[in-house]
Amino acid sequence: MKIRLGSKRCWLVAILLAMAALIGPSLFSRLASPWRVLRVVATSDALGLNDNAPGTPLRIASYNIAHGRGLAESNWEGGDQAERLERLDRIAELLLKINADVVVLNEVDFDSSWSHSVNQAAYLAQKAGYPHRFEQRSFDLRVAFWTWRFGNAILSKHPITNARIVDAPGYSRWETLLIGKKRNVVGDIQFGDETIRLVGAHLSHRSEALRVEAARKLIEIAETSPWPTLVVGDLNSTPPGYPESNQTPNGNNAIMTFDESGLFQRSPSEGPLLEMDLTFHSMDPRRVIDWILIPRAWEFQRYRVDPSQHSDHRLVYADVMPDPMTTPEDPD
Repeated sequence: MKIRLGSKRCWLVAILLAMAALIGPSLFSRLASPWRVLRVVATSDALGLNDNAPGTPLRIASYNIAHGRGLAESNWEGGDQAERLERLDRIAELLLKINADVVVLNEVDFDSSWSHSVNQAAYLAQKAGYPHRFEQRSFDLRVAFWTWRFGNAILSKHPITNARIVDAPGYSRWETLLIGKKRNVVGDIQFGDETIRLVGAHLSHRSEALRVEAARKLIEIAETSPWPTLVVGDLNSTPPGYPESNQTPNGNNAIMTFDESGLFQRSPSEGPLLEMDLTFHSMDPRRVIDWILIPRAWEFQRYRVDPSQHSDHRLVYADVMPDPMTTPEDPD
């Protein structure tokens, strides 16, 4: 009997230790996640780049880099570290080629086991020559020896100030508590004598209703902003009349919600669409879900979708011209 009781105690201790090894790091990770959710970085070579001449267009880009996995369906199938870094190098070369002032990146890994714990925002910023960046973590989880920390990033050649998080609605309370949820990052970017408010957005891929709710929150930001506001990123929504558009049971749609606010304009603005306008999937594009929404009074001078296949999304970029009549005086 003593042997059996001792054996049971050993098993119980082993089970408790195993549970602590699994649950402990996860619990600590979730408790610490609020302190990691937003990071603003400016490197030592950031001075002297804020040199846009008056009347110069601002080039904005949006790219969902799919965790650097390329066209693989699973994040675990993106290749070894050398393959992942080579793919990031190709993405950096693309960013160098388009030479955007500001780039919004979605599905960026900051410390994830499947991408070999590379901070992809820092890597791309260094390789592509962006001295300013936001890093915004939406999901932050550690289980034993594996970590998953990823979200959005903004790379900028111009100073970034007043960064903050705007929570998107969560898919479920338990998912939000256990691993996190999609979030959006907002900040002010100064280029030349202009200041803009930029929202780096990534809306839910699961539900048009959640996307509509998130769109309404972002519209409120634009309505109360002292600066012209742009919403850029993978919005996972296609307006009615476009291929593979989704709507809520009562007929709402996230892009339609932005349109109806009267605050934004977009490109493409109407159909029929050409294949060159479509952003997803990069191998066989059928939808427009990656968007650059600019203030209604601004002007698109150029809009392009790059056909590269470094991700399952295509990169979108645009040259936009601010309307100086809509830029308010400094609110201070």
